Amino acid sequence: MSESADSSGPSLPRGVLIAGILGACLLMLYQLAGLPQAAIAAAMTAVSEGGMALLIVVSAGGYGWLILRRLSPSASTGLAVVTAAALGLCLLSIAVLAVGSLGHGLLRSWLWWPVVGAGVLLAAWQGRARLDHWRLPTHFDGRVLIWVLVAIFLGIALAGATLPAGFGPVDDYDVLEYHLQLPREYYHNQHIAPLDHNVYSHYPLGVEMIFLLSMCLRGGAFEGMYLAKMMHLAFGALAVAAVYLGLRREQEARSRFAAVLLAASPLAIYLSWMALVELAELCYLALALLWLRQWLRERNVSSAAVIGLMLGGACGVKYLSVGFIVAPVLVVMFVAAIFRLRSLGHVLLAAALTVTLMAPWLVRNYAATGNPVFPLGTTVLGRGYWSAQEQQRWLAGHGPTAQPPVPQPSDWQKRPAPTRMELLYRNFVLSQWFGPLTKLLAALAICVMFASTRKVDPWDVSLAGVLVMQLAFWTATAQGMPERFAAPALVPMALLAGGLLSQLGQVQVNPLRKHAGRPAFGPWGLKPAIIVFLAAVAVNLLVCYGLYVAATGQIQYQGAPGIDVARNVPPWKQASELPPGSRVLLVGDAKLFYYPPGTAYATVFDPQLLDGMIGRGLSAREILEQLRSRGITHLWFDWGEIRRLAQTYGFPASLSAGLVDRANRGLPPGLEIIDRLSALGMTVAGEVRLPVATPASAPTTSSAPASALAVATAPTTLPTTGPGRWPIATIYALPPLPQATSQAQSRP
Repeated sequence: MSESADSSGPSLPRGVLIAGILGACLLMLYQLAGLPQAAIAAAMTAVSEGGMALLIVVSAGGYGWLILRRLSPSASTGLAVVTAAALGLCLLSIAVLAVGSLGHGLLRSWLWWPVVGAGVLLAAWQGRARLDHWRLPTHFDGRVLIWVLVAIFLGIALAGATLPAGFGPVDDYDVLEYHLQLPREYYHNQHIAPLDHNVYSHYPLGVEMIFLLSMCLRGGAFEGMYLAKMMHLAFGALAVAAVYLGLRREQEARSRFAAVLLAASPLAIYLSWMALVELAELCYLALALLWLRQWLRERNVSSAAVIGLMLGGACGVKYLSVGFIVAPVLVVMFVAAIFRLRSLGHVLLAAALTVTLMAPWLVRNYAATGNPVFPLGTTVLGRGYWSAQEQQRWLAGHGPTAQPPVPQPSDWQKRPAPTRMELLYRNFVLSQWFGPLTKLLAALAICVMFASTRKVDPWDVSLAGVLVMQLAFWTATAQGMPERFAAPALVPMALLAGGLLSQLGQVQVNPLRKHAGRPAFGPWGLKPAIIVFLAAVAVNLLVCYGLYVAATGQIQYQGAPGIDVARNVPPWKQASELPPGSRVLLVGDAKLFYYPPGTAYATVFDPQLLDGMIGRGLSAREILEQLRSRGITHLWFDWGEIRRLAQTYGFPASLSAGLVDRANRGLPPGLEIIDRLSALGMTVAGEVRLPVATPASAPTTSSAPASALAVATAPTTLPTTGPGRWPIATIYALPPLPQATSQAQSRP
């Protein structure tokens, strides 16, 4: 019996289906928002920013189709449309990079709205023939109810995506430090260039360029924050659409099962709450795997070319895509080509196109540092602007195993670390992030594949190979093996699990019982397959709901403008309250997104301005003069972050030594450089104090955003209670330069 045999069932009117989908999404959004006002604000933000995100995706599809139609790959229209959108987003990001790097003042809405509008017109013109014949059916069969399930998870995703950046999940540290901060700096500078104070500006920034485009279209960094988050969510939606549309024509049941399991993955939902890049990896990998299926069947140049374009898009997103996406797919292609040597050229073509789309980032890095993959490969290709200590700090902090901080504090103690196999067991086997039953179904699919006596689809073997290589790469290279890095593994797992459920749905009779003949009402395995599928989705729903509540504490702060967050939430509130014309130098903290424009900082892996002055042996007066010449009026010492960095990656001794001793003696925080500058008149301008963090096992349920933020930022290694309680941060006001010095500097 065909896979479409389950089409019999209740007939749903179009209006009922649409109402069910919208109702499921809004109901979940309302449940998580907690208050009607918050739910309304979230819904309004979702509609406005989501609508703009859809516009950008359609525009990208218009540009991408110009290239895709010339390749003329043989595939379903749906898969081709999604591929065109993903390719167009890659092209838009390269365009933003080129215009922003080669020009100044061109990151404005007056330029980029016409670019988006032209793409939309291109999409409409190229799709006019199909749109004329496309009509939404008036009635649907019962299978469409799966989209109600997807709508539930979309509601969870929107609840998190409509929260301001920096609230809830701990991975928002990366968001505030570079995923949103770099586009914000580029927007304010109206120019794109590698930054020596933020090493992450040397990463491939394909998705960050889309975030920058969002800021350009919305006319500001804070104004474009929610659109940026929606664009990350849009990549996830494209991945789900690719799985469904790419398999629907030949494996309808599998397409539905796999698409919903991917959409319901707890890790994918978690990532959708933040302006990160991993959902773009999912999108490009899903498309590469679906085109790999086409290539394995037809072995044509066009499919190989599309695979290369998708792999190149993934490389423009993240360096780790080389190990998690590019290498596994190319290895599978190479192994398949061994048996048909004519196909080896296709593998080379895919590899060449991968490098071509990654080339803008390689050339940019080479021009800036002499190392095309900086900050990687520094021992072979050069360390760029880093000192030997900064290079070693990066290597120690990003190796497969934990290394001592650089430099190593006198009070540092090595803690027992789990083995790689223990981390694999804890972070993958026992982890709920990947979907407990989805993992089990994927593992069973691999077992059935190798135990089967029938011919196995080479694509299924390829999916298993890709998954195994991904997990092997993750285990061998990732320090601490964070689940987020292994997010690309969600795609082959969902495809394998969907394939197993599809096979189960085609089992005609119960293999454990004797039957006189074939059952009269469809395959026996259909009901068990649906039951297992619904159980997997239900488990994922419980996990996602629990993750949201634990991560955010049900903060009723949806849709709040970023400027309001900066003005009202510690510690950024204190920065916004400084006198007009103030410029702060942050020491320790590098989560810059909500600090005032022009705030000076450096990541832990980059040269620290104050440490460099101390290292050159400058006097306190010379240091004061140089700081003032840069327009710096205040020093901001984040004690909790300095202490954390000194004990993990390492922090310059001139800015961290003696802190533990002062804490043990009940003294307030202090450093030698502070004493030296205080002798010249530097004074304390303010302190940042937050409530003591509650244990991670008991997340706050308060509706106040500040208390939720405290859980993520309050230090746990410094005294926060009792008479010796330290502030989170201390702000010092630099004295004005002496009049004589000021006049001397003003002379030619």
